Amino acid sequence: MTERRRGSHLCSSLVTSSPHDEPAPRRIPRHQVVRRLLATYDDPRYLEVGVSAGRTFHQLAASTMVAVDPEFRFDHVAAAREHPHATYHPVTSDEYFGTVIGRDDKFEVVYLDGLHTFEQTLRDLLNALEHLTPDGVVVIDDVRPPSYHASLPDLSQVARLREAAGDPTKAWMGDVYRLVWFIDTFCQQLTWRTVANNHGQAVVWRQPRPSVTERSAREVAELPFERVVLDQQVLRLARFRDIVADFRAWRGLPPES
Repeated sequence: MTERRRGSHLCSSLVTSSPHDEPAPRRIPRHQVVRRLLATYDDPRYLEVGVSAGRTFHQLAASTMVAVDPEFRFDHVAAAREHPHATYHPVTSDEYFGTVIGRDDKFEVVYLDGLHTFEQTLRDLLNALEHLTPDGVVVIDDVRPPSYHASLPDLSQVARLREAAGDPTKAWMGDVYRLVWFIDTFCQQLTWRTVANNHGQAVVWRQPRPSVTERSAREVAELPFERVVLDQQVLRLARFRDIVADFRAWRGLPPES
C-alpha cells in the first residue's frame, strides 16, 4: 500500500549530522536519557513500567517514584525501605493501570520497558497518557531492533533463531517498533523522536503535528522488520542532545547551559 500524507508536509526541525562531518556521538545509556528528562522539571513524578532488576530505576531520583513489574528481580520490600520516595508494585501493568493507580495520579516522566510486544506496549502507552501531565514525556524502550530475530515478539522463537544463526548477542526488542508507526498514523496529537545514539528509545510528548501518514490498522499491526531498515525516516532519528533541545523549546524552557 502506498503511504500518503494528509495535510501539510511535516518538516523535522532536527537534522542528524553525517558521520563524516564530526565524530560519532557518545552512546547514551537508558538511565541517562530518563535522568536528563527528569532534570527538566522542578519536582518530577516518575513512573517506570518493566523495572526488572532495577538497573535504570535505581539510578534515578525524583520526588515520587513508582515501579511496576510482576516479577521484580530484587527484594522490592527491602528496596522500599532504602528508597523512601519510591513505591513498588509487583503486578502487571494492566493490573496497575486498572486497579492500583489513583484516578488523579499524574507523572511528568513515564518510562515504558515492559513486555516486548506491540500490543502490550500500545496498551501501556494509552494507559500512561491518561496519567501524564500536559507537559509530560514518555520514553518507550526498544523501538529499533538490530536484527530480524531481535524483532520477533515470541522470545522462544528468538532463542531458536539465535542459536541456529550462531548469534552470540542476547538482544530482544520484540515488535515494539510497530508502536512508532502507530503513533505516526493514529496519534496526531503526539510528537516523537528516536534516540540515534543509543539502542533505540522513542521520546514522545504532546505536540500536535500538521499531518499524519495514511495506513490501515492492519498494515501497522503486520509491519515487517525490513521497514525499520528501509523506512528509518519514520523513526525520526536524532541525537539525544537535539531531542532534549527540541523538547525544552516546546515547553518554553531556555536552552541547556
